[in-house]
Amino acid sequence: MNKLIVLFSLLFSSAAFADPTVMHARVLGWEVRFDAPPSAKVEEEGSATAYRYLGNAGKFNLSLLIENPRCAGGVSNNEQLRCFLGLLEKMPGLVRQSIRTNQVPNAVQVSYLTYAQTGEVAIKVLHTHILFADKGKWGDLHGSVVKPDTAEMAMLLGLGDAFSFASQPASP
Repeated sequence: MNKLIVLFSLLFSSAAFADPTVMHARVLGWEVRFDAPPSAKVEEEGSATAYRYLGNAGKFNLSLLIENPRCAGGVSNNEQLRCFLGLLEKMPGLVRQSIRTNQVPNAVQVSYLTYAQTGEVAIKVLHTHILFADKGKWGDLHGSVVKPDTAEMAMLLGLGDAFSFASQPASP
């Protein structure tokens, strides 16, 4: 019985953290949809070649980056994943055994754990990236939670569950 109570509380608490979110990179003609906690915009900039959004909500940080490919090769999800994993291996504090990838509709989700050093204390940070590609651009929806509890881990790892994007003709 106690296990059922814990399971229901995790399901309901993680759902309480996430809301439908729609982000528009209008200059590029992109729309990205996902479920996440509402975040306060810290920074947003867009041009004819790239878009960047940074936001946060307490321990939750969110970013969306749409840009030209960073590595040579194709413009597919697999090429972006290959490039991303190569860059990820160089990240300080990375727990290599924690790296997980899975396919989501039209994208690839990569999740991993890092430890950030703050003075003499190492702080756990859980990350997930939804990598997607279209029309010569790479997209990266990144969420992270500092010192996550079980419900926050479930919310973050579920970021790809309701993910979708559409690229349309850019608006002026």
